[in-house]
Amino acid sequence: MHLTKTNVTVKIISPTLHLYYYVLRNGMNERLEALERRRQFFKDNLQKIASHLTSSTGKNAGDFVSLIPLEQDISISGSILNFSHVPPECQKPNNDRLYLTTGIINSRLAARRLNDTYLLRLTRYISSVQGEQSLDIFENLGEHLGDLQIELGQTVILAGILPSQLTPEENRAIATTCLSKYYSQPIDPEKLIADEFLGSPFYLYLQPVTFQQFNDYSVESIQLACVFLYQDEATEGKADKVYLIFQYLLLSYHKIKFFYSQSLVLKSLLEEQYKNIECLTEDYARQKWDSQSLKKIPQESLRYYQRLAFLEDQAKLVEVNLKNYQECLQQIAEKTGQTSPKFFINFERDIVFYLEQIKADIGFLSPALHLYEKLMLSVQTQVGIDEAEIQEIQNLRQAQLGQIFAGIGTAIALGQILTQPITTTISQKLEPTQNTPSLTSLWLGASASIVISLFIGYLISIVAYRWLIKD
Repeated sequence: MHLTKTNVTVKIISPTLHLYYYVLRNGMNERLEALERRRQFFKDNLQKIASHLTSSTGKNAGDFVSLIPLEQDISISGSILNFSHVPPECQKPNNDRLYLTTGIINSRLAARRLNDTYLLRLTRYISSVQGEQSLDIFENLGEHLGDLQIELGQTVILAGILPSQLTPEENRAIATTCLSKYYSQPIDPEKLIADEFLGSPFYLYLQPVTFQQFNDYSVESIQLACVFLYQDEATEGKADKVYLIFQYLLLSYHKIKFFYSQSLVLKSLLEEQYKNIECLTEDYARQKWDSQSLKKIPQESLRYYQRLAFLEDQAKLVEVNLKNYQECLQQIAEKTGQTSPKFFINFERDIVFYLEQIKADIGFLSPALHLYEKLMLSVQTQVGIDEAEIQEIQNLRQAQLGQIFAGIGTAIALGQILTQPITTTISQKLEPTQNTPSLTSLWLGASASIVISLFIGYLISIVAYRWLIKD
């Protein structure tokens, strides 16, 4: 048997692929559109997988695999596959899996809801009765799976029985080849994490996947690939008993990774906002404040509070999934009499660190809410003072304008009234013998009425001004 890092001429018995593909059904406080969008995302990937599977009679699974209607998706957990059009050969009584056959490859497909998560579980294998198989078979088992779009997370386990005992170097070379065949691209063997489970070699390969991008920040999911090289059929039987527990263990693993990644983005956004409010508080006296700038502060404060509340939600979610994760580890130990791979044991300590870090961030970032309140109060006071001064100036100007209008209006009105009587009086005094006033009397009368009107108008304007400016 010749083994190198690039060429592995070894065969494997009962090559098997276990795929666990997780998509959030709904996040916290999300609208119906988000739920429908995620369901469509899950449905599209289910259809992509089903279109490459066939029934034992050659029917394409893409033609009959579908999800139950959204209005029926109300249970907390259970199958979400629609069995109304599934051929009889693909079903078994009291079983929510579809049984499919493509050549010598057998497939079991299930789509379930686990509380707030959708799970697509696919197992593809070649029976041991078919004898030893080339490692190239993992390319067929993983057809159209390695490039699935990932949201919450995905784990694939490539497994098989080795016909003979090999060295750790040889086992790593086999695991690398299996992964290279599955992904249809070279895999660096140094990136594999060596582990052990049930006395057999167990290798892990992690790839972070960017799910969402927020400016310079990204939310990441994990594409986890494992290779389990069974030492014999008895080990394979033990492993089969715990795969159901593994699907829940891996769900908690992916959730925690996903929520922690979200928390890092939230922390970064909150830190930026905190820095901005600190700068505004320090430079308060040098800033120009008005009603519009005052309106922005409660808006920013609300946005900060919402993000901080979401960060607190992330801490609660990590805490809940930590308990689920620990329970799964305990169940695996009880089922097998052995502990889980060290990778998963060590991750338990990572979760505790994640939780402590999120809680510490919440404690550090919370005081910014008080800064927003104090700044809002200070700006509100300053804007109130400035607006009072502006209003006082406006009141004075309005009073002056009212004084002018009152004086002019009074003068015009009096002029209209007094001109005729004054002109007549002057004409009778100066020209008693004439029936009509002369031009001289007219001018003198007009001049006298103007003077009297202006004087009275001035007195009226003073009274009007004092009335307008009084409290």
